[in-house]
Amino acid sequence: MRIAVTGTSGRVGAALARHFPKNHEVVWLPRAFCDLANPDSLARTLDQLDCDVFINPAGITSLEACEDDPALAMRINAEAPGEIAAWAAARGVAVFHFSTDYVFAGGAAGLRDEAEIPEPRSVYGRSKLAGERAVLAVPGNCVVRLSWVFGPEKPSFIDQVFDSALAGRPLAAVADKFSLPTFTGDLTTWMERLIAMNTTGVIHACNSGEPVSWHEMANAVLGEMAAGGVLPEIPGIQKQTLAEIVAFRAARPRFTGMDTRRLSEILGQPPRHWREALAEHVRYRIGGNFTRAVTGK
Repeated sequence: MRIAVTGTSGRVGAALARHFPKNHEVVWLPRAFCDLANPDSLARTLDQLDCDVFINPAGITSLEACEDDPALAMRINAEAPGEIAAWAAARGVAVFHFSTDYVFAGGAAGLRDEAEIPEPRSVYGRSKLAGERAVLAVPGNCVVRLSWVFGPEKPSFIDQVFDSALAGRPLAAVADKFSLPTFTGDLTTWMERLIAMNTTGVIHACNSGEPVSWHEMANAVLGEMAAGGVLPEIPGIQKQTLAEIVAFRAARPRFTGMDTRRLSEILGQPPRHWREALAEHVRYRIGGNFTRAVTGK
């Protein structure tokens, strides 16, 4: 199978582009070659492209950047996916488009399933929802919603905690916002299955467990670091609230943990617990493999 992947310089795109060559031919579509912000660049790329499956992780993910330039957010996160879907429909190509838990209002605790009506609170969330609808307007396509993605391809919140703890810097994390992490090492195998099963519609893809705060995740990172012998003791982490973070100018939903029952049915088993995936990543960092994984050295 020939699989095209956008956003290959990003965390999800890089993970997928490196995973699929084991069993498939992969067409890498980095922004330098396929810029979703530029309609002409996208059109030229699509005109030259031959593939069986098109995977689109590319997007503008900074909430503040979306607030500052709503037109750009809509262009990259909504209009471009719609153009990809129209191109793919004319050629019988299946599209797997990535979205986010931030399409939900997140006003109440609990797990959000695929049937819940989205109510985004930010320009980012509204642009991603518009992208979902543009892709799903074509039957046979799939929208994969992710949350709090981490992995060795690019530093994330987990790596910020790891590095700060090693350096002995004060630690603080938000304790009143809850979701579920998604580990790229698991996501790549899930995607293999979703494609093989010709999955369509919306599917939530994240690790399992009870929704967790950034503060709880940070504590889990420190626990694994202590168990791995790189911290003599577990330092304290200051609890913060969303309202305290002045850099967060865009509204962020508080409760966006996603239900993975549909994913579990397709996989034949539940995705593994977020703590297990986080522990694997921290052990990987402790082993000194993080830099080599990113740079290839």
